[in-house]
Amino acid sequence: MFLVFDVGGTFIKYAWMTGEGEIIEKGKHKTPVGPESTLDEFMSIIVSVYQTFKAKGEVEGIAMDLPGQIDVEKGHVIIGGAIYYMRDLPLASIISDACDGVAVSIENDAKAAALAEVWMGSAKGAKCAVIVALGTGVGGGVVIDGKVHHGKDMLAGEFSFVLTHVDRDRIDDYIPIGDHKSVLTAFEDKAPIASTYMATSSLCFRAAKLKGLAYEDVNGELIYKWAKDGDKEMQDLLEDFYYEIAKFAINVYTILNPDIILFGGGISAEPAFLAGVDRYIKRLVRISSQIYGDIRIDTCKFRNDSNLLGALCNFKQQHGMLD
Repeated sequence: MFLVFDVGGTFIKYAWMTGEGEIIEKGKHKTPVGPESTLDEFMSIIVSVYQTFKAKGEVEGIAMDLPGQIDVEKGHVIIGGAIYYMRDLPLASIISDACDGVAVSIENDAKAAALAEVWMGSAKGAKCAVIVALGTGVGGGVVIDGKVHHGKDMLAGEFSFVLTHVDRDRIDDYIPIGDHKSVLTAFEDKAPIASTYMATSSLCFRAAKLKGLAYEDVNGELIYKWAKDGDKEMQDLLEDFYYEIAKFAINVYTILNPDIILFGGGISAEPAFLAGVDRYIKRLVRISSQIYGDIRIDTCKFRNDSNLLGALCNFKQQHGMLD
């Protein structure tokens, strides 16, 4: 049995899983992410969960995914996203030392989700697959021959930062992304990156401005309801959203020529989403049908449990337990 953790900015989810990916039991704790939060608080949660399941049976391994730049081979967190106490940290070793020397693996959360889809999801059997996760930003993963391609600095698949809509006359005036206090100020500045045009959060931000509402009061379900009720502004907003994603998908297809491109994130569950993106892809393909004609898109099979499954897959890969 394996103990698997999915660490997010809100919750630390955990599951007691078989080696085949069956979840026997799961739960969650609130992630310590406040300004005064520490690694000790985080480790206290991990060790407590470990002790609980250690009493239930042998823990063959601990698998974990979390946000940020992760050196998978070394089990090292370079930057842990919004979990600010995770910087330049040998996290796998720290957890192993605190949990009786049990083997530990760590992976980026979006890349874990990508592994889940290739292991037993919508991309099963694909030689090359790209997963695009639409949420607060645009995360994702590139999987080649069953393994995540991380890149030199573990940045492959960080699609949020793909440059788009760059105004040449404003190059020197854009506020550096790292200087923004939140994604909302980046959207306000029209930061020329993919997340400004493709993230679900940016869609909600623009809808809130058009409606004169607070950002917190708008979500994807509400935008679709307004559009279905005939709101022309919301319909146009969604069409722009689909169009940007379709262009991005064709560019990814041209660069990597994957078997399939999958979209994840809550908004991908809306049936009109995939149909909308596909509609623009079909129109764009005519520009060069010989090149783009075989592009294939779909949505991810797994949703809430994808990171847990992918983290387990990563552990098994790291320890030679998968063919």
